[in-house]
Amino acid sequence: MIEYGKMKEFDQLLGYLKFDGVDLPSKSDARTDVNLIYRMFELEKIVRFFGQRYWEEESLEDSVQPGALQLENVAAHTFQVASSAQHLAQHFPKVNRERAIELALVHDELEVITGDKDPVGPDGQGLDTHAFNAQRRIDKELEERSALEELLSEMRPSMRADHRILVEESTRGETIESRFLKSVDKLQALAFVRLKKVGNISPDHAAFTIRYSKLGVDYFPELQMHFICVLEDLLNDVHSILKHSTSSFCDATLERLSNVAPTNRPSIRRFALIGKSGVGKSTVAMLLKLHYGAHRVSTGQICRKIAHLLFGNEAKESTQRIDDALTQIDPSIFLNAALLSAPIDQSICVDSLRFKSDMAKARQSGFTIVRIVAAESTRLQRLSDRGQEFDPAVEGLHRSETELDQAQVDHTITNDGNIAALETVVSKLCLDDP
Repeated sequence: MIEYGKMKEFDQLLGYLKFDGVDLPSKSDARTDVNLIYRMFELEKIVRFFGQRYWEEESLEDSVQPGALQLENVAAHTFQVASSAQHLAQHFPKVNRERAIELALVHDELEVITGDKDPVGPDGQGLDTHAFNAQRRIDKELEERSALEELLSEMRPSMRADHRILVEESTRGETIESRFLKSVDKLQALAFVRLKKVGNISPDHAAFTIRYSKLGVDYFPELQMHFICVLEDLLNDVHSILKHSTSSFCDATLERLSNVAPTNRPSIRRFALIGKSGVGKSTVAMLLKLHYGAHRVSTGQICRKIAHLLFGNEAKESTQRIDDALTQIDPSIFLNAALLSAPIDQSICVDSLRFKSDMAKARQSGFTIVRIVAAESTRLQRLSDRGQEFDPAVEGLHRSETELDQAQVDHTITNDGNIAALETVVSKLCLDDP
C-alpha cells in the first residue's frame, strides 16, 4: 500500500481533489465514513430470490441483456445515495439531514422517463455530454423539465405541488441540502467505480473519474477528504495490479487531466445578474459555474418557498405579493438571506437582482453587474414553455420587473437562444479583469 508522501505522482493525483478554506474532518473520521459507504455496497451482492423455489431458472442465468437489471440499477444507486446522505449529514450541522434524505430519494427518479444519461461520451472525457458541455447540460435540463411534468401527471393532484418543489430543489443545487446531495451523489459514484473496477481501470477512465468527482468537491468542499480517501483506495487497487508501473499510470492520468483541464481561473469574483423574467439569467448563472466555478446564489428560492407555503403555488403573482410585503421590513431581505449561505472563499453568482436596494448593496460589495436581455417574444415564449403564467400587462409591470430598467451595469449580454454564442460571451466575461 502506498501512503501519502511516498510517491510524488500519487500525491499529485490526490491533491487534485483538494479545496482550501473549509473545515475538514480528520482523515481517520473520513476513512471511517468511506468504509461505511463501502460496507453498504455489500447489500448489492445479495440477489433477491436467488435459488428459491419458482426462481430456479432465473438463478441459473449468468448474464443479462441490455434493458434488464445489471451492474448497479438506478434503484440501488438511489438507496446508496440516500444511505450515504443519512450517515454523512449528521457530521455537518448546517445540513438538514431529513431534507437531504428526501432529496436523495427523488434525485434520479426522472430517469424512469429519460433513462440514465451517459456522462462519459464518445471521447471518454465527457466533453460532449452534460458532464462538461454547456449545451448538453441545458438539453438535459429541458428534458428533465418535461419528464417532471409527465411524472407529476401520474400522481394524485394533492401531492404534485410538494413533489415538484422537492424534485426541482434536488436538480437546481441552490440550497445547502441539494449541494450536499449532489456531492454525495458523485462520492457514491466514485466509490462504485472503485469497488467494481478493483484496479482494472485505464488512465483515460481514471482522468474522467477524477474530473467528474471534482464536480462533487465543488458542490460541497467539506466532503473533499472523503473523495480523497476513495481515490486513494482506487489508486492503491491499481498499484496492487501494476506494482512498479504505478508511477507511469499516475503520469499518464496526469497527462490526460492536463490535456482536458480548464484554463487557470482568475481570482475570486462576485457576479450579479439583472434582467426581466425569461431572459435566461439561470442559463448564464449555469455558464458562469461551468467556466468560472462561480457558486450560484438564488434570491428567488426563498420567496418561492414562502409562496408555496402561503398560497400553495409559485406563480409570479404570489411571489410578487411576498416581495411587496417583506421588502417593507428590509428592502434587500431576499438578497441578504441568500448571501447568508454563500461561500466566502470562492466566486459566486447572484442569479437575480431586482430592486435598487439590491443594486446598491451589490455595488458596495464589489459585484460585477451583468444585465441579460432577450427579445420580448422570445422571453415570453420561454415563460410559456415553462408553464409559468405571466401577463406582461400585470406581472410585467411589477417593480421587481421594472425597477432596474435604467440601472448602470458593467456588462450587457444578449441571449437569443444560441447557446454556443452565449457560452462564448460568458467565457470571455470570465477572462476579463474585474
